[in-house]
Amino acid sequence: MKPYQILVVEDDQLIADSLNDILECLDHKVVGIAASGEEAIAILKKKPEIDLIMLDIQLSGGMDGVALAEMVKRDYDLPFIFTTAFADPETIQKARNMGPFGYIVKPYGMKDIHAAMEVAMGTYQTLQEIKQNQLKESYVRNNHLYVKMDSRLVKIKDDDILYIEAQGDYAVFKTDKKGYIVHTTMKNIEQKLDPEKFLKVHRSFIVNMDHIVDIEDGTLLIQDKVIPVSRGNRDSLMSRIQTI
Repeated sequence: MKPYQILVVEDDQLIADSLNDILECLDHKVVGIAASGEEAIAILKKKPEIDLIMLDIQLSGGMDGVALAEMVKRDYDLPFIFTTAFADPETIQKARNMGPFGYIVKPYGMKDIHAAMEVAMGTYQTLQEIKQNQLKESYVRNNHLYVKMDSRLVKIKDDDILYIEAQGDYAVFKTDKKGYIVHTTMKNIEQKLDPEKFLKVHRSFIVNMDHIVDIEDGTLLIQDKVIPVSRGNRDSLMSRIQTI
């Protein structure tokens, strides 16, 4: 299994430290430990390299683990594994409704964590591939799209788009000449772009494959813009390029 960058969300410090030790023994990197949902969101905003979230269902504060999971699914498109000391039917059903990529009951051991992560990341990668195939099947190519700028529609050719970057509730369509700021979601943009030409490489970036200059371990370069490539999307990127 590849090393992953992981966010731990756990309000019991002893359990958080124990989980951190287990993940490090499995050669993964814990890039943040949050004791509340609000703290987790702050870390997610600062650390775009996160691949997976280990998420306690019962969190103190105003946002429990289920509410945080809903926000993660909507805004970050990251896999998460629920951890909990409660295995009663009501808790399990509440968690299941959020569609987690795994569910571990405390106390857990190294083998439990390892197995859950294998399943979670494998499922996430499969879903990303299915999503991409669905886009390919539904796309009707017309070589351009219109973006809404204030009260007018501006036509942009596909070939002119270098990349699209999410910025809060907006997205920036970057071309060689200028950037177009549009009020929309990355999910909506994916449905409008040619999947043979464009690829989502990170929750905040969709790139035009034709404009990639070079690719390193966790980034790619378009003109002078360094763009992160999440570990969950790296395989999709590498499968789309020809190497010698």
